Amino acid sequence: MKQFTNTEKQELEAKIKQQKERQQAVRENNPDLPESFEAASTKTFIGRKLVPKHLWKYGLLGIILCLLAYNVFQFLRWHNFGSNRLLNLNVLIALMLLFNHIGFNFTKTGLKSRVMKIAACAWIILVCAYIYISWVA
Repeated sequence: MKQFTNTEKQELEAKIKQQKERQQAVRENNPDLPESFEAASTKTFIGRKLVPKHLWKYGLLGIILCLLAYNVFQFLRWHNFGSNRLLNLNVLIALMLLFNHIGFNFTKTGLKSRVMKIAACAWIILVCAYIYISWVA
């Protein structure tokens, strides 16, 4: 860490004082400005509830969950349970999308993140192996 000399400290204090005076002059000229950052953030929070990042994160999650529900419904509706046909690939791919989206958009650090990312990658490998086996057989 840098040690400041007395002259550098005085210069910094003078700059800080000058900046405070400038901010005070701006506040006096614009009475509509809020007094603090907290007041400004509470004033503008209403318009910032749906940030594009959150819209992408939760909107795509909703789409994936709807896709998964539709595919499970179709699987239960049209599948002949007495046959030896393979599993419905649409359900497996929808689960793959869900695991990847949760693993890489909802968990960022820690043990949960590692577990979800490993599960997502393992599911990708299993689905790819299943597709390869179903095409070869």
